[in-house]
Amino acid sequence: MVTVLRVGQLKYKVNKRDHNPPHVHVEGGGASLRVNLLTLELMDDETDFSKRMVRRIVMYIAEHKDELLEKWVEYHEEN
Repeated sequence: MVTVLRVGQLKYKVNKRDHNPPHVHVEGGGASLRVNLLTLELMDDETDFSKRMVRRIVMYIAEHKDELLEKWVEYHEEN
């Protein structure tokens, strides 16, 4: 996986050989989750992030959606 953004301890990653729908993996502090870049919905039933942190992460992704989606497309066009 390639880290495409880093905010504090959080890493926003795209897996070059991943499945659709376009999504980003977020990791930090021993927790992780996946967020669909088209709908901004969580793709995992459970996460170790607090609900407050999940809201912050989704808000951040919403603000940077175009950039993250561009990275997803860039890495998946190479394959």
